Amino acid sequence: MSRLTVLVVALGLLFACHEAQAQSWEVSGVAAYTLPAGLDNQAPELSGLDIRGGFTWGVQGARWFTPNWGAEVLWTQQSSALGLETDAGSADLFTMAVGQLHANAVRQFGAADARLRPFVFAGLGATFFSADDLDSETKLSLGLGGGVKYFLWNAIGIRGHFRYRPTMLNDEDAGRYCDPFGFCQGALQQIEFGAGAVVRF
Repeated sequence: MSRLTVLVVALGLLFACHEAQAQSWEVSGVAAYTLPAGLDNQAPELSGLDIRGGFTWGVQGARWFTPNWGAEVLWTQQSSALGLETDAGSADLFTMAVGQLHANAVRQFGAADARLRPFVFAGLGATFFSADDLDSETKLSLGLGGGVKYFLWNAIGIRGHFRYRPTMLNDEDAGRYCDPFGFCQGALQQIEFGAGAVVRF
């Protein structure tokens, strides 16, 4: 089953859990930047090893059960690379894509008709690593963050957020033979800053 199919099914289940007249939905498109994430150096000749920062895009769908509590499905895709640095310079070993599909519980603050709605969220899901000539891998990941939405009109607004998104690699005991997407460490610590448009109905 493709990742797009999984996303469509997840959104369908989220939006179909109640009758139409009782639903309160929200859909967002997100553009973000994910900061570089340093890796433990495994060779003495390396002065740096990291997952490069890169442009990240995504879509979000939420179902609000009350004016302040809801659940969301979030899909993001980051363009990245495994980069290294030595005294002689830096280079990318290979380019890669880092996709995430998360389910989150969301708490927003303020009155239901307020234009400004701060929010926090937490959840978990999967991170999908892929690169040319390497087998794709899927790892467990978590998400924790917060932000603010501002509604210019009743149904249309803008949002900004930050998200801490660690991925469990479980490769710290690999020794000299790292999993291609395990990087010989226990977790990949990434932080994302994003903004986007919000439509609610």
